[in-house]
Amino acid sequence: MKNILLSFIKKQNKCSHKNALLNSEKGYCPDCGQYLVKNYYLIRCSCCDIKREAKLCWDEIVPVSKYCSNCGSEQYYIEQIDKVNFIDAKYAIYLKEIASELHSLHPETQIWVNEGDGIIKQIASSAFS
Repeated sequence: MKNILLSFIKKQNKCSHKNALLNSEKGYCPDCGQYLVKNYYLIRCSCCDIKREAKLCWDEIVPVSKYCSNCGSEQYYIEQIDKVNFIDAKYAIYLKEIASELHSLHPETQIWVNEGDGIIKQIASSAFS
């Protein structure tokens, strides 16, 4: 019980990024300074591949209904999409997520050397800002 209460308190102190990405797909949160990316997700039935309505429940994407209205299956999968079109707007969920791939923000240059006996070793690595 104590662990559940502590995790709830930690989530309450976590930035919700409510003022971030209002008119853009990526950028910095003005409240916490994290670099964010807006990602779109759809839920599809695993059996018949039809789109299902989704909702967020405890920071997890889940279907609104327990069973597929087309085939009755309970199984589903989550698909990430690049853009939301008019038809998918009813089904799509978007999340403001912290960009975890720092290499896309700061490209790296690596130098590798092939030594005579077939051993390849890295001699330098640097990141540019």
